[in-house]
Amino acid sequence: MEAPVAATAPVQQARPAAPPPQQAPADDDLPPWVTEFSDDSASAAVSAPAAQSSEQPAVVMPQRAAKQAAPSGPYVITPVPGLDWDGNWPAVAAVLPLRGIAQQLAVQAELIECLHDGHSTTFRLRVPIDTWRSPANVEKLAAVLSERFGRKVNVDTELGAVWYTASAEAQAHREACQLQAEATIASDPFVLDMRRAFDAFVVPGTITPAPAGSAAPTLH
Repeated sequence: MEAPVAATAPVQQARPAAPPPQQAPADDDLPPWVTEFSDDSASAAVSAPAAQSSEQPAVVMPQRAAKQAAPSGPYVITPVPGLDWDGNWPAVAAVLPLRGIAQQLAVQAELIECLHDGHSTTFRLRVPIDTWRSPANVEKLAAVLSERFGRKVNVDTELGAVWYTASAEAQAHREACQLQAEATIASDPFVLDMRRAFDAFVVPGTITPAPAGSAAPTLH
């Protein structure tokens, strides 16, 4: 008998290893002006337009007058006899029947001069924001001034820093009322007794000036 032949597992020949992928030269896909120079600035310049295209458009802000130092002297009010007016522009501007941007034009503008020659009247105003002095707003202001003084009034404007305005007067009045209210509360006998007895104090921001017609400020 022949000896049994041992079965052998079929041998699989190993596949030849795939050659490593050859990297294309870095210069193949680049334009000639990039390969000519070795610095990184050229590569950055190629990608710059794509980055710029995703930027949002800039927001255009209203033009404002350049800030200037406040005048050191007092504000001089010049009466205008031809209009039977004392020349107090902030007082007039604060009560003109205007709304919206036209009202802002009136209360935020400073009177440079009022010219009256018997036939025509012109108010020359300085305005801090350019968009406020649009022709439509100037026409509205001129119309209500004509009604106020009973004659034709023209309004000329220029862009510039302002100080003596109806808005500034109102802010100064509010601040003065607040200081007076705080001083009144601080000197109140009851408040002084509470401080001495219990080391109590008034919470900042809780003092409100007295409303018109009221005698004393309030705490809230």
